[in-house]
Amino acid sequence: MPLVAKCCGFLRDSVKPMNVLNEQFAARLAEVIQRNNPQMNAVVVTELARAFGGNARLAVSFELGFEQSGKVKNLPAILLSQLPGGHVDSSTEDEYAVLRALTGQGIATPAALALDAEGYITGAATLIMERVDGVASAVGFLNDNGDNSQPLTKQLATNTADLHQFDWSATGLSGSSDSPLMQVIEWENTFHQHRREPLPVMNYLFRWLKANIPTPVRLSLVHGDLRPGNFLYQGDKITALLDWEMAHIGDPAEDITWIYRELWSPQRFLSFEDFVASYTAHRGCHPGWKNLIFYRIFNEMKFATISLTASTSVATGQSDNMRHADRASKIPRCLELCFSYINEFNQVKDHAAA
Repeated sequence: MPLVAKCCGFLRDSVKPMNVLNEQFAARLAEVIQRNNPQMNAVVVTELARAFGGNARLAVSFELGFEQSGKVKNLPAILLSQLPGGHVDSSTEDEYAVLRALTGQGIATPAALALDAEGYITGAATLIMERVDGVASAVGFLNDNGDNSQPLTKQLATNTADLHQFDWSATGLSGSSDSPLMQVIEWENTFHQHRREPLPVMNYLFRWLKANIPTPVRLSLVHGDLRPGNFLYQGDKITALLDWEMAHIGDPAEDITWIYRELWSPQRFLSFEDFVASYTAHRGCHPGWKNLIFYRIFNEMKFATISLTASTSVATGQSDNMRHADRASKIPRCLELCFSYINEFNQVKDHAAA
């Protein structure tokens, strides 16, 4: 998925001082929101403030005022705009389409408000959405004594099940190019694009993945990066799932096993087996143990490729984010886990739930 970043020069660089958030910025933002929402009148943007949007996006929070059906309304909102040198190639248009499809469907997501694909506001592709209360701290979640994080993990299981039950085929979202095989091929292509040495073990493991893809129990809308740090919570309640830039149609097992990668795993609050049981009880469909083990391998390769892409972005001067500089050091552990999971995969005889 190519990165959309058609710079017009208004916010071309990755870092700008706060004074860029001026009247011209607010006017352009209001104009885009009005254009995307003709039912809104007298759109006004106030209280612009920089916010944390992850390692690859400019985030600006603001208050949105407008008139609709003769009433004055106010809505907290946030803008997310692509920055150069990101560690994941993504399409802001695709992310907006997913959020738009999920808005009002009972899934815990921020409501999509507007898309600026041409970079009129910031110089890069931008999406605008509702700002939801809560914190997204992975450190806070993982360091909790369990009073909040245990019920949050159980709730994450049911929220994940709700997402995978969503009828994506009725929304216009396309699944033909996002089959499990195409997902493997896309990540393999990204690996070849960003590698700076042969890395024959990764070549071997991508071949293994392509030769061993299990049939999904069903194709679902998959978040692609569902984990601590990518959901908002207040106390023991999840308020929204965030960061949909890697969403695609695929095997539900991908999301479940990504949540339980060892770097951010909630295992000490709820075992992987209990998470799967809670998910299955809520959704009524087990994803299959063979599928789960396969996607543990796939996800290690996905993380290894993301890490390689991040470190390469620094090495080639596309990014000066020092958090990315040593990411390639994560790859050996990913490969070690892959071979461990392959041994497990070979011991599972079928795709059915155990």
